Amino acid sequence: MLKNQFNVLEMLEMAKEIEKRGFELYTQQAQKTGNHDLKKLFNKLASDENDHYNTFDKLEKEYKNKEKTDYSYLEDRKVNSYLRSLVEYEIFPEDENKELEGLSLDEVLSIAIQSEKNTILLYQELIPYNDERTKEVLYKLIEEEKGHFVDLINYKNNN
Repeated sequence: MLKNQFNVLEMLEMAKEIEKRGFELYTQQAQKTGNHDLKKLFNKLASDENDHYNTFDKLEKEYKNKEKTDYSYLEDRKVNSYLRSLVEYEIFPEDENKELEGLSLDEVLSIAIQSEKNTILLYQELIPYNDERTKEVLYKLIEEEKGHFVDLINYKNNN
């Protein structure tokens, strides 16, 4: 299904957008909380999301260098907006941080948990449509996202 809709570079663009929004969410939440343990958790998650973004960015550059296809259309505002919209609808809404204002910690954690779960599901869906190098990266990142998911659930359940 996805292969008929997106090529590998489009998928990488979506993945980068997911990681960027995760980074922003966790960074902002770390700044807002006065709880030392939660701040530490959000900062770790933000750092991981930034690392994931850089991993996808590196993969994207490798593909662009390897293939001589013109991918400049990915820079097109309409295409870029479309890919961002898919991510916004499915994983991390762009104005999510505004929506988090006034929510309880429990509600914020629930949103973060759901976002991690959605990211895991999306990355699992991308696996069959990628080459071995990208699959390897996706498997690794799925494990890391599962760790985020578990860390958030554990924090929520124990505090």
